Amino acid sequence: MKKWLLVGLLLVSSLANAAIELGKDYTVLANPQPVATPGKVEVIEFFSYHCIHCFHLDPALTAWSKKLPANVSFRREQIVWDKQMEGLARLFATFNATRTLDKLHASALSAMVEKKVNLANEAEMSKWLATQPGIDTKAFMATYKSFGINAQVARATKITRDYRIEGTPTIVVAGKYATMAAEPARLLQVVDELIAKASREMKK
Repeated sequence: MKKWLLVGLLLVSSLANAAIELGKDYTVLANPQPVATPGKVEVIEFFSYHCIHCFHLDPALTAWSKKLPANVSFRREQIVWDKQMEGLARLFATFNATRTLDKLHASALSAMVEKKVNLANEAEMSKWLATQPGIDTKAFMATYKSFGINAQVARATKITRDYRIEGTPTIVVAGKYATMAAEPARLLQVVDELIAKASREMKK
C-alpha cells in the first residue's frame, strides 16, 4: 500500500512539474491585447464570483500574488458574459473603488459558492454586505450606484469580449498567453513559466 502511495505521489509531482505545452497548458490569443503596465509582465486573472474553480484557486493564487517580483504586475477582472453577470462586475468594481477588495474578495467568493448567496442581485448583496465587519455600507452602496461604476461595468463587458474569455479561471500573461484548465498547483506553475517566457521576450 505504501509503495503504491509513493508511486502515486511521484506521478502527481512529475505532472505538476512537467514542461508547459502550447495547446495543452496554454494558448496564444488571436488578438493580443495592450497591457496596462508597460515595462512589466502583466498577469490578469479573469474570474467570476460564482465560479467554484475560482473559489478553489483563490487561496493559492492570493498567496502566490504576494510573492511576485518587481517586474510583474497582477490584477483580477470579473468577467461579464451576459446581462445577469453585470451585478457581479458592479460589485467587483465597487470593491476596487472603495479599496475593500482585499477585505471582501474571499468572503464574496465563499458567499456565492458555499452559501449560495446571489451577489449579482442588489437586494441580496446589500444584506450580505451588512454582515461584513468594518464596512461603511451607506458609502459603499452610494459608490455601487454611481456613474463611475456604470462605466466600469461596461468596461468589464468589453474586456471579456476583447480577450475572448470562454471559461474561468483564465489567467492571461503579457496580454497574449492564456492558461487552460488545470489544478491550482499546475496552473500556477504554467503561469510562472509564461512569466519567464514573456520576460525573455521583453529583453530581445
